[in-house]
Amino acid sequence: MKLAYLTEVAALMAAHNEMFIEQAQEIPNDVVGDYYILCRNRFNRWMRDLSDLESGLAVREPLDLIGLTSDRPATRSIAEQVMINEMVSRIWTILLIARDRRHQTDRTIPLAHNVFLGHLTVRHKALSVCLSDPRMSQDDIVDVDKLRASTERWTDMLCCHLMHRFDLWQYAFDQDRAREFLNDRVEQQALSYQSQAWILILAGMRYSFPDRDGLAAPVHEDDRTLARLMLSSFPENSPEMAFWMSSKLRQARSV
Repeated sequence: MKLAYLTEVAALMAAHNEMFIEQAQEIPNDVVGDYYILCRNRFNRWMRDLSDLESGLAVREPLDLIGLTSDRPATRSIAEQVMINEMVSRIWTILLIARDRRHQTDRTIPLAHNVFLGHLTVRHKALSVCLSDPRMSQDDIVDVDKLRASTERWTDMLCCHLMHRFDLWQYAFDQDRAREFLNDRVEQQALSYQSQAWILILAGMRYSFPDRDGLAAPVHEDDRTLARLMLSSFPENSPEMAFWMSSKLRQARSV
């Protein structure tokens, strides 16, 4: 599974938000626990690698794991992983908290917010190392910044309705921009897999996040497991979810 495909996982979850939020069945405790443990392990791995890079040490690239070499700085590769995964993580955080508020409980809110804060920390670290690492060229820095801007805009656009409905504006990258996205929508409707805009949204995301260069790198096992965990938390008997799930996303769910 390529790193770029995680953006489709993010969009798929956002478009099926109503199914997730309204379903009566609780998310199992072991799923919630696994989510926290996987995120904690990934946080520790990223922070360790970024600290090593900051100290001038070398770390293994994702491509090394499949016998390929990369001419890209490891700092850039990790920053790309962090940016793409934050898009998925932030949308999942919004869905979890929205679901709790819909059912008037706080079962997952503390955990989801804790993971959210951890990802903010590692994001700040990754961007800081990008600016300080002499192995990063000016083009590398510009490309990372473009990716950052794209993930931020897409996340705010995908979730602005949920931010409005459940008062979750604090989870927007830019609250003013997210409110503008909401106001631009006809009758402020939520993103839906049944809307005419859905096909255009997927096409736009594939254009913004093409599966080449750094985004063609394989995802880490933790990321693949997290994607599978998230997708599996949606109703299993949903024909719409199955219809929109491409072969790449099916792989994320079944591997």
